[in-house]
Amino acid sequence: PFHSKLINVGDRDATYVLDGLLYHESDLAIQEHYTDTAGFTDHLFALMHLLGYRFAPRIRNIGDTRLYIPANNAELSTLTPLIGGTINTQTITAHWDEILRLATSIKT
Repeated sequence: PFHSKLINVGDRDATYVLDGLLYHESDLAIQEHYTDTAGFTDHLFALMHLLGYRFAPRIRNIGDTRLYIPANNAELSTLTPLIGGTINTQTITAHWDEILRLATSIKT
C-alpha cells in the first residue's frame, strides 16, 4: 500500500481516494487507480480525469447502474442497455473555470 487511513464504516471510500493519491509520502508515480464500489462517485470520475489519473473502479451490480455519455454516439450501441442519457455539456461549459479552480485547489 502507498497510503492507508482508518475511516468510519459509514463513510464512502471515494471521499478519501484523492487524499491517498495526492498526499502519499512515497516515491511512486501513480497513474492508474482501482477501487471497489464504495470507492467511486460521479464527481470522483471527473476529478480523476482532470488530475491526470486513469480511474478504474470495480462497480458492483453495474447492470443496475446507468451511464451518461457526452452525446448520442452510434459507436456505443452495445452499451445501450446501460446508458441512462446524455451529459449536459452546456452546464459544464458554463462552469468550466470553477471546475478547473476546484481541481487545482485540490491538487495544491
